[in-house]
Amino acid sequence: MTSARFHILVITSTIALLAPTYMACSEQLDLEKLKAAAARGDAAAQYACGKAYSRGEGVAQNYSKAAEYYLKAAEQGNIGAQNNLGSLCLQGLGVKMDQSEAVKWFRKAAEQGDAIAQYNLGFSYERGTGIAQDNHEAANWYEKAARQGVAEAQARLGSLYFWGENGVEKNYSKAAPWIQKAAEQSNAVAENTLGVMFENGYGVERDAARAIVWFSKAAEQGNAKAQSNLGRLYASGVGAKRDPAKAYQWLKLSSDQGEVTADHLLGELEITFTKEEIGEGNRLIEQFSAGKHSQ
Repeated sequence: MTSARFHILVITSTIALLAPTYMACSEQLDLEKLKAAAARGDAAAQYACGKAYSRGEGVAQNYSKAAEYYLKAAEQGNIGAQNNLGSLCLQGLGVKMDQSEAVKWFRKAAEQGDAIAQYNLGFSYERGTGIAQDNHEAANWYEKAARQGVAEAQARLGSLYFWGENGVEKNYSKAAPWIQKAAEQSNAVAENTLGVMFENGYGVERDAARAIVWFSKAAEQGNAKAQSNLGRLYASGVGAKRDPAKAYQWLKLSSDQGEVTADHLLGELEITFTKEEIGEGNRLIEQFSAGKHSQ
């Protein structure tokens, strides 16, 4: 991945397993009434009790209790409980860690059409956790979830097409629309990747100005790859007017997160920046950090 001196590192996999929220936070239900309903075999109440114990809402957090309630509901076909029980099994929270058992529950919910479980099953296939690694099957389940609007699934599906590895043919034209859908839902990894695609003309018309737009969106969310890419473009004046202060700002923020590409580029460019440019860059860093802390 070093075809140019300042090569772009495109995608990092920071996406974790997802858990659905089927009951609005505003629904402050009486836990004792829920427990009574759960004891009568009400699957929805069992799921709600499991979620309360899992999150520590209205009761001390207790994953073992959560798992007990989720299991009762999951065995009755409750998709939220099946997915969440799978997550507990995968992480060994309240139950013995068992990746295969996690996949079993993800699949039960996924086959009922649950988008979050479909994503989790795809993620399991992609990583080979609890099941043989299979990118083709991962793409299949990601697409099901992606068509239901799950941004993480859209991003991962686009990534599989972008890289074209292990059973999935590289296809930028197929990657682009899924990456864009995820980016439009503010998925930072997808925003950065879409910037790369516009900068290089991968599956879209080359447009450095639009690359700047998408790198900026991801960089503002703290994505180190995007910060590195944005700093590089401001340093070169590609896609926007050359701006050493902004180049320093974004490269320094990225470097501080351990991004090696940014660190190397900053080391090469720092000696070319004036004191005033570095000072303005540090002011922008402080402004950015203050804005993040106030959110």
